[in-house]
Amino acid sequence: MLAEAEEVAQAIAERTAFVLAVLFHRAVFNRRIGNGGEQSAALMRRMLGGAPERLLARAEALIMTVQRQELPDTTDPSLRGDAALLLDMDRAVLGAPAAAFAAHEAAYRAEYAHLGEDAYAAGRSAELRLLLWRDRIFLTDRYYLEHERRARRNITGLLERLGG
Repeated sequence: MLAEAEEVAQAIAERTAFVLAVLFHRAVFNRRIGNGGEQSAALMRRMLGGAPERLLARAEALIMTVQRQELPDTTDPSLRGDAALLLDMDRAVLGAPAAAFAAHEAAYRAEYAHLGEDAYAAGRSAELRLLLWRDRIFLTDRYYLEHERRARRNITGLLERLGG
């Protein structure tokens, strides 16, 4: 994601907070726990305790954006813009070519190895249907134009394979 952030650097309002979010958004990662984002943000705060609070708060808001997969409730348009860009970067693999998408899905399934096939299929299908019901999967024009059609095809195909 860091390399991708460099490609879109001109669109990032507050680069330092954005880079911190990219670096820490999955610092604590375990699909069995539901609060990896909170734990990742707490780890970032512990490691960067002397950094300005405004910077840490913005990076934390971006980390939680990825955790919740929704834009933060804020009136700050620059934070909403950075959050939209980070979400699109996180979702970009949905619009990847078929082989890359299949590899991602195999790795994603392995992250949920603790779930049986039926439970996994039901949960993943519900998650994917929510994306398809949106007018746009990708929030920024750049990602929308580059990935939206393929993402919808990939998701539709995966839903068929999952039986959903």
